[in-house]
Amino acid sequence: MPIRLGPLGLSPTVTITNLGIDTNVFNDSVDPKSDFTFTATPKMQARLRSGRLTVGGSLATGLVYFQEFDEERTIDYSAQGRGDLDLGWFRPFARAERLDTRDRLSVELDVRAPRVSTLVEGGGRAVLSSKTGVTLAARRTTVTFDQASVFDGIALSDTLNSRTTALEGGLELYLTPLTTVTMMVSAQQDRFEATPERNADSIKLMPTIRLEAPAIIQGTLAVGYRRFDGLDPQLPDYRGLVYQGSISHVIAERTKVALGLNRDVQYSFEMLEPYYLTSGVRLTVTHQLRDTLEVRAVASRDRLAYHAQPSAIELLGERLDHVELISAGFGYLLRSNVRVGLDVEYARRRSGRTDRVYDRTRVLGSASYGF
Repeated sequence: MPIRLGPLGLSPTVTITNLGIDTNVFNDSVDPKSDFTFTATPKMQARLRSGRLTVGGSLATGLVYFQEFDEERTIDYSAQGRGDLDLGWFRPFARAERLDTRDRLSVELDVRAPRVSTLVEGGGRAVLSSKTGVTLAARRTTVTFDQASVFDGIALSDTLNSRTTALEGGLELYLTPLTTVTMMVSAQQDRFEATPERNADSIKLMPTIRLEAPAIIQGTLAVGYRRFDGLDPQLPDYRGLVYQGSISHVIAERTKVALGLNRDVQYSFEMLEPYYLTSGVRLTVTHQLRDTLEVRAVASRDRLAYHAQPSAIELLGERLDHVELISAGFGYLLRSNVRVGLDVEYARRRSGRTDRVYDRTRVLGSASYGF
């Protein structure tokens, strides 16, 4: 925290991202539109320490600009806060987040629609011995789209406005100072006020390994099983493998290889295809040419396997979409607190539905300044 006011630390930053040309602003399959765009985000982070209590948070405003399509311009807001209390053997926490944005919800949704997302969570970790501990958390998240948001003839508030309640706990095993294995169990309820036929209950069993620096491989990887039960007979169930992870390795102190993995159930905006099983992989390679200059390359692929209602299977058939992205660029450190970058990105979507197919190229600059 560069600014100190007694126990209070502040870190203001300003970043500019997505500065450049987007050749397909609306992910259109027939008549792609190009435009100049950028996003400017001033942000303030704060942290306060008082005895055993640590409180932190951030406030940010995103100013999204499009030169030609002014209806895509928007101002986004985000706020986060967290409190941690260190009682030695027991460490409770609480956190809250709120996001008011028009950014795309996921790779599936090809429209920027206003939505508000909130999260409230509380829990704690208790150390039982030098080798074991337990963790417990309760979480409530909500997603609310504007009533006027419509895509492909479907009101997004009907199919995506939801409330999710989750309770999770696990037994932690401290194998080494750098390695923790957690046997995590969670129960989740998804509720949709406008479309209760989408309501579902889930149970996850997720063994998780966490590797901390300076381990050769760092990050977290969870691989387990999910039982997704639709409360309505028309909502198909899912039983099977799920995973989530982000791991990295540094080669010769110059090259960092990072791998992101994800496989889970994700709700769709479609009425007759209420959810899809997403399987994604993302590889990022960053090489430090010198202390102030780095180059990077990114490749990602998401597989969206849609699950249709039993009554609609014959009508819709089996649907499988793929979203792929590759990019390359560099970052340059002008000063210790000033960084600029440039990336060239190509993305495409392939689908059995011709209206959901698109190609997009973007040349994007970025800059960040910390006070």
